[in-house]
Amino acid sequence: MTLEQIAYFSMLGISLIGYIAILISIPYRRKKIFSQAGSLFMSLKTASSKKWIGIAVLSFILILVVPLRNYSWFVNIILLATALVAAEIAAREAAGCGKAGIYENMLISGTDSVLWNDVYSLPTLAYENDEETTQVDFKTLRVILNNGKENLILFSSEEERKQAVDLILKLAPKLKP
Repeated sequence: MTLEQIAYFSMLGISLIGYIAILISIPYRRKKIFSQAGSLFMSLKTASSKKWIGIAVLSFILILVVPLRNYSWFVNIILLATALVAAEIAAREAAGCGKAGIYENMLISGTDSVLWNDVYSLPTLAYENDEETTQVDFKTLRVILNNGKENLILFSSEEERKQAVDLILKLAPKLKP
């Protein structure tokens, strides 16, 4: 074997090990999230809680496609990195799979799990009822975190969002506009 072949198969091996490690971490992620969450106050409806399986399968197929084609090193690295990022997204989705809701200490929705202590503000609440504001989507809620990141929480209906916001403001009164 040449040095180039060794490097190529090492790259594939590292990607497969990374993929397996990401999938193995799902139960530990789930346990960590729900050990912090506390009791459930309101369950949120989610569109599909099993889409993470499709993402995980497709990322594995992407890893398997790399040795079948004669791509350049750069393209191989990008494809393998994309597969690992997709696996990470699937693992985040799987960690909260089917358990979206408002908990005593956090909000879980899709790939997002946010502790109330990490929330800086809910800016949508400050301007949504203003008469001059137009085109406000009453099925979403912007959440700004202390580290500056922004999460957009999607709700199935305006009524569900209204109930959720009322409960959030009750659990975390510092977030009132």
